[in-house]
Amino acid sequence: GLADPAPVVQTFFVDEDIKKKYRLDSVITVVDAKYIVERLHEKKPEGVENEAVEQVAFADRILLNKVDLAKDEDELVGIEKEIKAINPTAPITRTQYGKLNHKELLNLHAFDLQRVLDFDPEFLDEEQEHQHDSTVSSVAVKVKANVNMDMLQIWIQRLITQDGANLYRYKGVLSVKGMDKKFVFQGVGMMFSGGFQGNWDIPEEERESRFVFIGKNLDHEFLKDGFMACRASNVMRFKIGEEVEANVGEWVRGTILKHWDEGNAYRIELKDGNKTNIWAPVDINAYVRAVK
Repeated sequence: GLADPAPVVQTFFVDEDIKKKYRLDSVITVVDAKYIVERLHEKKPEGVENEAVEQVAFADRILLNKVDLAKDEDELVGIEKEIKAINPTAPITRTQYGKLNHKELLNLHAFDLQRVLDFDPEFLDEEQEHQHDSTVSSVAVKVKANVNMDMLQIWIQRLITQDGANLYRYKGVLSVKGMDKKFVFQGVGMMFSGGFQGNWDIPEEERESRFVFIGKNLDHEFLKDGFMACRASNVMRFKIGEEVEANVGEWVRGTILKHWDEGNAYRIELKDGNKTNIWAPVDINAYVRAVK
């Protein structure tokens, strides 16, 4: 029925008793080919959400049912375009009388990070704005770039804190500078999960980062600009072997040992008598500066 899926989905992440006994495999949305476009464009009173739009936005897979009632192929293509304008990542399966192989619905593991690695980049068109109405939209970014891990974490935390209530679904696969593994993440609202999964099989300079956010009242430019600001620079202020001062609560002299070590801009050996190694996550004066 027409119910808001958000509370149901989030229950599987926040209720400890449910988490112990059950696993949310995926969100399947069945839409009626005859009426879905009308439902998606239905005007609601101010403050009332369009549940049909929300159910499409939350879906991992969409069943376009009653396709036999469509006038022709052009109408079906138009319906699918309307759906993809809200959720560009969910595969659409055409059905009649709801008939299909059950294997297409079960054990999808849509909320597992490992499955995010299967995130098809062809779903993303960074040149196209996917917007259904004035509130629900999707923002997709696909760019050949490596990100700074520390700046990425700050950006994600700020995003979830400020816009978490407006985020329906999001997922991404990112290339972190100095890391051989892919950073994958997915989330529902303020329920975020992320980690390193799977090795890159191409050189760092050729890696591509991609993500998509689906939600309401999304600030597209904030999302895109915020991500682009996390990109790691290839131009470093200090050379390997150069003497610097590192901030460890106080300024201590040390020597640059390595650039981009485990996602950190610098690995530094302190001149503290113990040759202690520390890391500067970002190439800014707050962490490391020239010797005064």
